[in-house]
Amino acid sequence: MKFLAMLSAFCLLFIGMLTASCSRQTAQSLVGTWQEVNGTESIEFLRDGSFRGKMIWDMTKQPVEVVGTYSRKGDLVDLKVDKPAQLTPMTWKVTISGPEMTIAFQQGGALKLDGSSLRYRRIS
Repeated sequence: MKFLAMLSAFCLLFIGMLTASCSRQTAQSLVGTWQEVNGTESIEFLRDGSFRGKMIWDMTKQPVEVVGTYSRKGDLVDLKVDKPAQLTPMTWKVTISGPEMTIAFQQGGALKLDGSSLRYRRIS
C-alpha cells in the first residue's frame, strides 16, 4: 500500500513537471530573433514583453526600425508600436513550427494587409 502511494505521488509530480515544462516552452517559443524567409525583415521578441526589429512599413518599401511592446494570448500577438510613433497597434496570428514562424496579419500595420502572411526563421 505504501508503495502504491509513493508511486502515485511520483506519477503526479512527473505529470506536473511535464505540464509546466510544456506550457513554459509554448509561452516562450516566440522569444528570440526571427529573420524573414526570402526577405529583409527581422524582429526580436524579448522576455520582458518588448520587441524591436526592422520591418517594411511604408510605400518606400525600405526597412524601418520598429520598437514597442507585445502581449500574447494563445496564437494571437498584440503589438503596440512606440517607434515610429505614427503606427497603429497590430494583431498578428502566429504559428510556430520548429525553427519557423508564420505571421498572419489580422489587424493594422501600414503595408501589412489583413489576411496576408510572412514566414520567418529563428536565428537566435
